[in-house]
Amino acid sequence: MRAVLFIVIFSLFNLAFGEESTNNEKQVKTNTFYATYVDKQKWEYGSTLLGFFNKNGIPEKTYFNLSPEDKELVADVRTDSDVFILRDSNGFLLQAFLSLNQDTQVRIFFNQKIQNYELEIIPIISLQTKQKVVARVDSSGPSSALYSATQDARLNGEFLNAYKIRNTMQKGDRVAVIYLRKYRLGRPIGNAEIQAIATEHSRNFNYLFGYENRYYDINGKEMTSFFLITPVKYRRISSKFSTGRKHPVLGYVRPHYGVDLAAVTGTPIKAAGDGRITYSGPRGGYGNAVEISHSGGIRTLYAHMSKIAKNSKVGTWVRQGTIIGYVGSTGLSTGPHLHFGVYKNNKPINPLGQIKTTRTQLEGKKKQHFQTFANDSKAELDSFITNAKLDNTPFFITKELIKEDSQEDEES
Repeated sequence: MRAVLFIVIFSLFNLAFGEESTNNEKQVKTNTFYATYVDKQKWEYGSTLLGFFNKNGIPEKTYFNLSPEDKELVADVRTDSDVFILRDSNGFLLQAFLSLNQDTQVRIFFNQKIQNYELEIIPIISLQTKQKVVARVDSSGPSSALYSATQDARLNGEFLNAYKIRNTMQKGDRVAVIYLRKYRLGRPIGNAEIQAIATEHSRNFNYLFGYENRYYDINGKEMTSFFLITPVKYRRISSKFSTGRKHPVLGYVRPHYGVDLAAVTGTPIKAAGDGRITYSGPRGGYGNAVEISHSGGIRTLYAHMSKIAKNSKVGTWVRQGTIIGYVGSTGLSTGPHLHFGVYKNNKPINPLGQIKTTRTQLEGKKKQHFQTFANDSKAELDSFITNAKLDNTPFFITKELIKEDSQEDEES
């Protein structure tokens, strides 16, 4: 055996990430002793899981033994995401964590019992907080005031995605936000999830509410005009979107981050919205794939193409409706279909819930649910603004830890 795990550090590493072994592997002791250390890397553009395996001496069968669903899923390791690797002093990989998004990750580990590597998809355990901030606006505007208060660039970016009325605030007016933030190892991960925004003008406040990945005014009217179209003429939905259900024993999830649209081979695939192509080519279990970055933090993925269109090159700007490829069954696929994924700020969301033709206004039970949410959020924000003391400081912030909800199926 090449290495013996330094059990104390191994345990601290698991504890720090919030994960426990789901395989009950037993550590084997010998007369040889090695220290361990954590190696932090970035997942570079164009990297593949098989390439990572080859680089770290992991047998390829560790990948080929996966189920088709997992092979497709592990193709979605995020470019530029952090990769954490636990090694012994000889550089031998003991376990690694590769992020798929802010909620899910791939865990690769050396199982001492079977003397081989295994792989599993597990949740990222994180602390979630609700934060409130109110700040006085200077001549630079509300987003600058928020950034000065929080030093959170991603919160600032999400605020700009939501807030479209740029020229109504004056110096001395107040801007306030309630938002959720996740932390891992003491550092924020993913994007800020804005619950409510209040902006002051002439001593009155205007409100905006984040609800189901969109932003609405107090009356339930959507405030953004970005929309997606159905990318392909399909015959049926062969697999729905799901965040997965946590396994009651093993403790990990089996999500499906997209919707599978069954169609005839060769059916044209169109860009769901205006944007710039950020990936084009083979992508593991996804086969031939194209990825497009859109405004508002939206990213779309089109996979299993039989052929990618000649003009679908990285860096190319495409208009909504432009043909980017053709339906096929490349990669891990049991038949011709388009795997269509939609991500907002790298968080997977239900594609069908984002497709619309005009700005929407909530109606029926959904509007009733929204109205309750908006009224409660407005009352919470008003109370916070009233009690915030800004006499000797340009901003005021509070933070509270909230309980993490368990992941459930979302098939709607």
